[in-house]
Amino acid sequence: MNRDLNQAAAVLGIGPRKLRDQLRERGIINHQGELACRYRDKGHLYTETRSRWNKAIKGWSHYGVVIVTEAGIGWLAQQLAKPIVQKDAA
Repeated sequence: MNRDLNQAAAVLGIGPRKLRDQLRERGIINHQGELACRYRDKGHLYTETRSRWNKAIKGWSHYGVVIVTEAGIGWLAQQLAKPIVQKDAA
């Protein structure tokens, strides 16, 4: 089951902001919250592209969301030295 960073933070038992801060410190995501190039295609994290209608510009806005794979949960727990607390709950 793939999870976004908020759900992954719940599985690791930390807050979403704290998870993002720790990922930035390690260079896994950049200051804009995008996945760093060297972590793409490793099987742990990937970017899912999404779109939404923006009324202000009367057009579509496209953005990416960092997604953690099932294998990535264990990898993140190891990288952050955090136990997996509630894997099925998130």
